[in-house]
Amino acid sequence: MKISAINVGDKLQGKVQEDMEHPFTGTVEKIYSNSALLTIDSYDPKDADNVAELNNKIVVNAQSLKKAK
Repeated sequence: MKISAINVGDKLQGKVQEDMEHPFTGTVEKIYSNSALLTIDSYDPKDADNVAELNNKIVVNAQSLKKAK
């Protein structure tokens, strides 16, 4: 997804190999030049420890995001 197509408040789905094992959905809080800060809204229960460690927030490269269903 292009960064120009992302707006604050958008619900997006992402996958980040380094921090989360499974896809998750989140709400955009802040937009950077090539990434976005998301509040993690829903995730696989297996990632619960990772989400807690991240304080329910994650920065994701725009190319790893898509509109949530």
